Amino acid sequence: MGAEESSKILQLGSVEPVRKVATSRYIDPEFLELEKERIFRRAWLVACRSSDLERSGAYRCLSYFDESVVIIRDQNGELRAFHNTCRHRGSKLLEGCGRVKEITCPYHGWRYDLDGSLNAVPKAEGFERLATSRMKLLPVRCESWGGFIWLNLDPKAPPLEQSLGAIKDELAPYRLDEMEAIERKTFRLSVNWKTMLENVTDYYHVPVVHGRSVGVHVDSGPDLTGFGDHTRQRLDIAAYEFRRWLDARCSRGGPYSDKQLRALHKYLIFPNLLMNALPYHLTVMQVFPVSTQQCDLHYGFYKRRGARGLERLRAYGTWVASRYILREDFQIIHRFQQGISTGRLKNQQLHAEEAATSHFHGAIDRWLRD
Repeated sequence: MGAEESSKILQLGSVEPVRKVATSRYIDPEFLELEKERIFRRAWLVACRSSDLERSGAYRCLSYFDESVVIIRDQNGELRAFHNTCRHRGSKLLEGCGRVKEITCPYHGWRYDLDGSLNAVPKAEGFERLATSRMKLLPVRCESWGGFIWLNLDPKAPPLEQSLGAIKDELAPYRLDEMEAIERKTFRLSVNWKTMLENVTDYYHVPVVHGRSVGVHVDSGPDLTGFGDHTRQRLDIAAYEFRRWLDARCSRGGPYSDKQLRALHKYLIFPNLLMNALPYHLTVMQVFPVSTQQCDLHYGFYKRRGARGLERLRAYGTWVASRYILREDFQIIHRFQQGISTGRLKNQQLHAEEAATSHFHGAIDRWLRD
C-alpha cells in the first residue's frame, strides 16, 4: 500500500497514527511503569484457554507487572478470578496451575472456598474482631470468549465485547473455541514487549529477513484496517492456482468470505495479543513486559479439533514453517534491541509498510493520555 492510502486507513476511528517513534520508549524504565499503570492494568488481557479450566477446582495464575491473579473454576462450574492475595496478611496463595478442592494460604492456613468465600480461620478466637463473611477474596473481572479466558484489573473498564468491537464478529466464522494446540510454549526474550509485537505486524522487513521463507510466496503487501485500538491485516500467501482446491478441503467452520478462505488475517488486539487466523489453523502470540529489555512471549499454534487427512497435514506443515519464520524473527529483533539500547538513535522514522506499528503507537499514546 502507498503512504497516502496507509495514512487514510489508519486515521479512521479514534487513533491518530505516529510517524516517528522515540527510542526511549524501548529502554526507559519510567515509560514502562507508565505503560503498566495506564495500559496493562486497564485493558482486557487473555489469561489462558478455556479448555485449561474445564473441571471444578482447576486453576491458573497470571503474574505480571507486579500483579498476580488466580483464575479458577468453582464448585458450580462458574469461572472466577481473584487477586492472588490472602485477606489476612496478603500472602500469595497459589502458584502456576493445577487443581484444588479449596484455596489454602501457605502462611497461616486461612482457607477459602472456590467461590472466594472464607471458610476457615485457624484459632479465630485470637482475633479481636474478624468479619469473616466480608473477607472474601478480592474479585477480578473475568470473561470467556473465543475459547479464551480474559481478565481486566480495572472495574470501570468497558465490557470485553465492547472492547473487541467488530473484530468479535469478524472472527466468529473461525470458531476459535474449536481449535486445539499443536504447540504452546513461553519464550523469555531479551527485547522490549513492543519490539516483538511490532515485528510480527511489520511487512517492511519481510523481503529482507524472510526472503528465503515466507517472502518467496508473497507478491504484495497486506491491506490494513483499523478497528479502534486494534488492527487487522490481510495478506495473500502462496496464492497459487491450486489454492482454491486446497482451501475447499480445509475449511471447516464458517461461513467464510472468499478473503477469509484464501488470505491470512492477522489481528493485533491491543495491547498485547496477536492472532493469525485461517480456517485450518490459528497462531496466537501474547507478549507481557518483564523489564524494559525483557518480555515473555506466550506462543501457541492450533489446528481445528478433529482435523484429518489433508487438513491435518496442512496444519502441521504450516506449524513447522511458522516455527522457522519465528526463529528468523527472534534473530533480527534481538539485533534491533541491542542497537537501540545504545541510545545513539533518538527517533525512528516509520515507513508506510510499518503502518501497523504507526497505529499501535498511536493507540499507546491515547491510552497514556486518557
